[in-house]
Amino acid sequence: MFLGLLSDAKRMSPEWDPAPSRANASRSRFFGGAVLGGCFGLALMAAIAPMHAAAQENPPAAAQAAAQPTSGEAAPVQDEPVIAFDEPERRDLSFKLPAGQTIDVDNPHGSVFLRFGGYEHTLDIRATIQQPKGAPRFTFAPGAQGGRFVVAPSLPGGGVRAEGQRIDLVLYVPENHALKVRTVDGAIESRGLKSDLDYGTQTGNISARGTDGTIQAETPEGRIRISLNPGARPGSRQRFATRTGDIVVGVVDMLNAEVTMATSGTIATDYSIAVEHRDREEPSKRARAVVGGPQAGESNAVVAVESLRGNMQLWRRAVFSTAEDDQDDDAE
Repeated sequence: MFLGLLSDAKRMSPEWDPAPSRANASRSRFFGGAVLGGCFGLALMAAIAPMHAAAQENPPAAAQAAAQPTSGEAAPVQDEPVIAFDEPERRDLSFKLPAGQTIDVDNPHGSVFLRFGGYEHTLDIRATIQQPKGAPRFTFAPGAQGGRFVVAPSLPGGGVRAEGQRIDLVLYVPENHALKVRTVDGAIESRGLKSDLDYGTQTGNISARGTDGTIQAETPEGRIRISLNPGARPGSRQRFATRTGDIVVGVVDMLNAEVTMATSGTIATDYSIAVEHRDREEPSKRARAVVGGPQAGESNAVVAVESLRGNMQLWRRAVFSTAEDDQDDDAE
């Protein structure tokens, strides 16, 4: 087409008309220039069209090419700064307590672990401190306050601990010293204590095993695991409560207590229960189980298990006899 247009243009140019008039010559020059301009425009559009089509198929290509470093290497990923810590610090403390003195532990900066500490009214404390370099240091000075023995690590001015900063406590608690423990997000875990216990945490988990005494345990968001010894104290009231956390309670047939349960979650148990449904309330289910032979009236021992939406389990623990018990049975 391009060659044909050039041929037509030549025929209409002055060389093809030996004696053109002035008007015809002017029209010929105008028409020939217009045709040549159109031809060049068509040729330019033909050259640009493939590039335009490629850009339509892959629009981000130009942006990606512009985003690449001029050196041709990928941009480096910046790592988060590494926190520098001092060497972990351990403090071992020991205190002689008056008989029966209550122990208060308030540790918003870590977990609390508790073990039986004997019969001599001696409280032993093991503290492990993790301290970022440059962060304010914990103030830790356990002692008697208002008739109680208080263990309460703190930061100067009531400040908030730095990232990674914490203090975890292990307490060896002597017999018959009632214990109250509070944390924020740290766990509370005890084994073999011979005292009444009162545990509370905001988001941490609570666990208690082998306790000779009553237990109160509450955590809105954490979970609770309790293993109860035989023979609940007559007339005692024990309560384990969450909002959304699960609760697992292990008992033996000699618990001799009434167990009440309330939740909108599921209830699973090895014992016979009577369930009352309250569809317009929360919790929407209430149940009751009798474990062993609880006493009547005010001497009845009660274990209350409560949650808004957490799941509940009431399991029967197996009781194992010792080798000496087996020998006595054989002798009979």
